[in-house]
Amino acid sequence: MGEPRVLVVGAGLAGVLLARRLRDAGAEAVLIGPHGGGPGGRHADATAASGGLVRAFEPDPVARSLATESLAELLDEPALATAAGWRATGSLYLLDAGAAAGAAGAEVLTRDEVARRFGFDRLPDGTVAVWEPGAGYLDPDRLRRSVLRGLDGIETTPVARLGDGAVELRDGRRLTGDLVVVAAGAWTPGLLRAAGLPTTLRTKHIQYAHLRSGRADLPCFVDETSGLYGRPAGPGRVLLGLPSDCWDVDPPAPGPDTGLAARVLAVAARRLPGLDPRPDGPPVSAADCYSDPPGLALRAVAGTVHTFTGGSGGAAKTVLAASRLAATALLNSRSAIRVPHG
Repeated sequence: MGEPRVLVVGAGLAGVLLARRLRDAGAEAVLIGPHGGGPGGRHADATAASGGLVRAFEPDPVARSLATESLAELLDEPALATAAGWRATGSLYLLDAGAAAGAAGAEVLTRDEVARRFGFDRLPDGTVAVWEPGAGYLDPDRLRRSVLRGLDGIETTPVARLGDGAVELRDGRRLTGDLVVVAAGAWTPGLLRAAGLPTTLRTKHIQYAHLRSGRADLPCFVDETSGLYGRPAGPGRVLLGLPSDCWDVDPPAPGPDTGLAARVLAVAARRLPGLDPRPDGPPVSAADCYSDPPGLALRAVAGTVHTFTGGSGGAAKTVLAASRLAATALLNSRSAIRVPHG
């Protein structure tokens, strides 16, 4: 029995890395989905909109293990880091002291140290910060484009319908394989429902803004006490955002939430009074796929169909390790039985 033929639906960063991992292992991986959008190719996706924060620490142990492995791979391979547009800025993760137990090997700062070194203000009692000087951010879309250049035979015709061991394209062709993996991000729940397949995945609005600022020393950060997150975005600019509460959005083009944009400025004024952010263009809006529990992972759906999504807006930090783990699981799958393909 040879290696399985895997149909990978979706050309976001998760899909292209999974296809590359499978091909590197000798499997036949058919990547279905145009660069720069969902299965229909008309709209930007979460890869293009991602802020790309990368760090080793995560409060959840599973996510922390994947993030640690991904960061190590990125730092160990200079060519990969260059392809990803890697920037080492340091990472500051603010949270309640009781949730920082898994920060072995990183520096844990007190609330007063965070205020003195990074200018954060009005943090709740008991707040600490996990400081990783070697962390930073990458450009997920740049990494995707780099990986795509090394993949041939990409099928760019939009998907019409999923099936068990098959994908029907809008031009009437039917591709078959041993396994089907839907890695289409926010388009994934709709594709599964249209095929009559079960799913607990949901879509959610994500949004951030590029802002002008007088501070040039702000690292990447996540402030769980307020929800605010951010990173440097070039000379005199920062990227700032807050989680949205808008669920089950239409993935092609969720409009900007002006109320959320205003809240970002208000929270930033309280937490980082020395930042003085000023809007620099409209907010960046997109939709992403969320799972419960969250995290980019391979999940069985029914028959030969799986999903590889659910990063919940933060898959950049785990995608390298998660794609390797998913490819290994697919290659070891007992359902991968070779059959003739049309």
